[in-house]
Amino acid sequence: MAGTAVVVEDGSLACSHQGSATVSSVSSRLTVGGNGVLLSGNESGLDFAGCTNQTPSNSPAPCVSDLATAGVATKLTVGGTAILLASAQGRTHPKVTPAAIAAWSVNGAGQSKLKAV
Repeated sequence: MAGTAVVVEDGSLACSHQGSATVSSVSSRLTVGGNGVLLSGNESGLDFAGCTNQTPSNSPAPCVSDLATAGVATKLTVGGTAILLASAQGRTHPKVTPAAIAAWSVNGAGQSKLKAV
């Protein structure tokens, strides 16, 4: 079974409204190329810069990431917490309501050396 790249610091997520969030809250207990890995749970609450989501009255309502619904490692953990993979994805919620709920996915893992399942 082939693995998927592990997401590390400076990796990025993208929302479905063309926004981007850079991974910065990582674990330093496991590093790849000097960058800490993104643990499951730390992907929640990231703001998507450049997000075009709007309220019905056309006010900006940028996306914020929720927990991953897929792409969480099943075998590789740090301190008992799973690591996020490049295949990770989840939902978003808007900073301002009412506005569309959307989705996010990994735009770039930030490395290609370490893979996991």
